[in-house]
Amino acid sequence: MSSAPKHDLFCLKWPWDVNKQTKSPNLCNFEGPWLFKSMQNLGSLVLNSFNSVSKSSGLWVSNINPIQFASGTTQNSNLKSKAKTLSPQEQGEAEQRAFASALASGKEATVIEFYSPKCSLCNSLLKFVMEVENRNSDWLNIVLADAENEKWLPELLHYDIKYVPCFVLLDKTGWAVAKTGIPSSRLHVVAGLSHLLKMKRPASSSSSRSSSHG
Repeated sequence: MSSAPKHDLFCLKWPWDVNKQTKSPNLCNFEGPWLFKSMQNLGSLVLNSFNSVSKSSGLWVSNINPIQFASGTTQNSNLKSKAKTLSPQEQGEAEQRAFASALASGKEATVIEFYSPKCSLCNSLLKFVMEVENRNSDWLNIVLADAENEKWLPELLHYDIKYVPCFVLLDKTGWAVAKTGIPSSRLHVVAGLSHLLKMKRPASSSSSRSSSHG
């Protein structure tokens, strides 16, 4: 009896050759920052740079508000109303401030979600991700990172991000522990994120969650 091909829920080692992996119909493609694309195909960049710049100026959509995930709720609540009018540069800076704040919080773990504003799967996960952070706010920060924003270029290269959504788990020192694998479905991504959280969830948090459901 043949069985359906299995997709890894998360990856412990990277980088790898993404060209050898089977493409999933649910995989959201994204256009990386212009410098990232130039490293992949310099000739294509020369021909399409102007188109890339013009497209990138309209990437932000109001459905995703990464400021919601930053630590420091008072500052974030003041910025939420401005999110729809942020330029790509301002958006990237806001996301990176949220990332820096998360790492400085001293919490057990930080998860970066790399997304694309054009990715419907990414948008469908927004409410779920917010709920996950709220339930685990005593030890976890979740930060959004627009994979199409050049502000995140160093992280895209460092974590070898080639698909979205992709969740990267960092420990309290900022060291990358693991990341979710190529998404085949929403359920697959949710399961992958759950596995990441289990790797760093404190024992006290797990016991308290169990007692609350008992």
